Amino acid sequence: MTSIIFAVIIAIFAIFAISSAHPMEKRQADGSWGLYAYGYGIDGLPIFYADGQAQIGNMALSNATNKSTFFLTFGDDPNTWVVHSDNTTTLANTTNLLGLSDTGSMACPVVFTPSQASNNTIIPTPQTNVWTLYGKYVVCSQDRVNFYAQPTGQDGWYVLLWSATTDAALQNIPVTLRTIGPASG
Repeated sequence: MTSIIFAVIIAIFAIFAISSAHPMEKRQADGSWGLYAYGYGIDGLPIFYADGQAQIGNMALSNATNKSTFFLTFGDDPNTWVVHSDNTTTLANTTNLLGLSDTGSMACPVVFTPSQASNNTIIPTPQTNVWTLYGKYVVCSQDRVNFYAQPTGQDGWYVLLWSATTDAALQNIPVTLRTIGPASG
C-alpha cells in the first residue's frame, strides 16, 4: 500500500515539475548596440572605428584618416559581430567584423576586418567568432583574454588592445567593455 501511495506522490510531483518548467529563452537581445569602455579614469567612453582599429574616447582627437562611430549586430553565428558604420563612406565596402588581431606583441589591437579572409599568409587572420554577451558585458570566448586602453598621450583618447597576459596591465589601463553607455543626468 505504501508503495502505491509513494508512486502516486512521485507521479503528481513529476506532473507538477513538468507543467511548471519555463521554456528556454534567448539570453542575448536582438537589435543593434554600441561599445563603451570602463576602467580607471575611463567612465564609459565610446569605442569608435579608426583606420581599421578600435579606439576609445574622443574621436576628434584621433589622428586616423578614416574614423567613424559604429553599431554592431549579430552575424550568422552569434559569436561573430558585424560592424555597421554610422557613416557609410568611412568603412570598407565589404562587411566588417569585430576581431582580435595577432601581431605577436604582448598586447594586440582590437580590429575591424572584412568578412572575406585575406590570402596574406604573413599576417594571421584576426579571430572574429569569439564574442558573447553576459548581460550588458562583453565577454570573449578565448581563454584569458583581457582588454586594455593604451594611452596615446592625449587625455580622453586611447587605443583598444587585448592580451592573454596580465603583463599588458603594466603599460596599459585594464578596461571592461559594455554595451551600455554611462548614465547621464
